[in-house]
Amino acid sequence: MDKEKIIEKLMEIGINKYEAKAYIALLNKPDITAYELSKLSGVPQAKIYETMSKLLDKNLVNIISDNPIKYVAVDLEGFLDSYKRKVNSTVKYLKNSLKKMDSKNKISYMLHLEGIENIKNKIKRVLAKTNEFLYLEIWNVDYEYFKDELKLLEQRGVEIVTVLYGNVSEEIGEIYYHEMEEMESYALKHGRWFTLVSDGEESLFAMFNEDKSQAIWTANKAFMLMAESFIVHDIYLAEIYKEYREELDKKFGPNLKRIRQKMHI
Repeated sequence: MDKEKIIEKLMEIGINKYEAKAYIALLNKPDITAYELSKLSGVPQAKIYETMSKLLDKNLVNIISDNPIKYVAVDLEGFLDSYKRKVNSTVKYLKNSLKKMDSKNKISYMLHLEGIENIKNKIKRVLAKTNEFLYLEIWNVDYEYFKDELKLLEQRGVEIVTVLYGNVSEEIGEIYYHEMEEMESYALKHGRWFTLVSDGEESLFAMFNEDKSQAIWTANKAFMLMAESFIVHDIYLAEIYKEYREELDKKFGPNLKRIRQKMHI
């Protein structure tokens, strides 16, 4: 038996060193006086009566004789069960209370992410927490990658609205297809762009590039509004193109090419 290790662990759950020493000694030799226990445990005689009083308060020892007073150790299991219930109750209270305080004084910040795997893992964590709605602007290769997560969200009743670049094997939720004229060349040059808004609580924008993938995650409301506006704008264009493709191509070229050629952004 590693006595020192046991004493160390007992101290971690609110039993001080003298109490731990006295308790262990009493387990090995019950039915003894405080004076005898002081000699056996190494607890100073000047401290032994105070120590036994504390052990009595914690229901870790019982008095079994009055004259002289003798002690016996009580099974530790009851104390541990009580301690566990108390700790669980305290942890629950603190979590709930601090969450309320945090929501009142939350500071928006932006988390910068680098590396494809790091970014994708963050996206998966956001998806797992989504409960009400998810807005996406995404390329088909990334849509296929997150398909299993999206299916789970759909099964849970989450509203999924997606602006999609390219074609996919299976549609999940509501899909709006973006015009693809010259889009693939842009993606090859700059990287595949990705936009996500979850429940109006989290937003993420990423660029997936073989050389260097980067992303920004935030709970900032202004950034989220910008991301939502970006997605909604492309939904408008997708719907307009569905109805007026011939006229738009004739006036502005495929995928509004003649307008885009004027842009320096």
